[in-house]
Amino acid sequence: MRVATALILMSTSSAGAESLATRGRDTDRVMLGIAAEVFASSPMAIEDPGFAAIAGKPLWLGNRHRFFQWVVDADLIVGFGTDSHHAHLAINPHAGFNLYFGSVFGFELRVGVSGIAQLGPHSALGLGASGTGAYVFRLWNDDRRRLKLLVLMHAGAFLADDPGSDLATGAGGFGAGLAYEMPY
Repeated sequence: MRVATALILMSTSSAGAESLATRGRDTDRVMLGIAAEVFASSPMAIEDPGFAAIAGKPLWLGNRHRFFQWVVDADLIVGFGTDSHHAHLAINPHAGFNLYFGSVFGFELRVGVSGIAQLGPHSALGLGASGTGAYVFRLWNDDRRRLKLLVLMHAGAFLADDPGSDLATGAGGFGAGLAYEMPY
């Protein structure tokens, strides 16, 4: 009887661990969020407060360890500057990691490149660097469902003539927001 109980417990615990490892690498999920953001609008990198919608998707997830996981993902940021009335767009492929501090709380950090566009009276395209960080709360039984308090940054230069600006990074945005990641 004791041997049978021990075997059942061992198979249950290894199945649970295998399930977490398998689900932890499942890229069939999407992140959707909103943020308050300050954009740098051309010409002359003028401060332009506004709001943004964010959509993200993991492209590759490394082995899920107890406290750590490598990640490659991409996000799309679509925003609107309320002062300049420009639409802002950023496409950001990232690489980074997840840190897990127990079953509920974690942290994410990502860095990468950024394709930036400003659309409106002074339309321009640009290239730069991007980064995101998030406090992550896994409040549901499904590890793929996450609530994120995030900060985001994309900064670079517009590929347009801006004679009045001497800034090396006169394009981009910085913001903070709330996002929800879920399986689909």
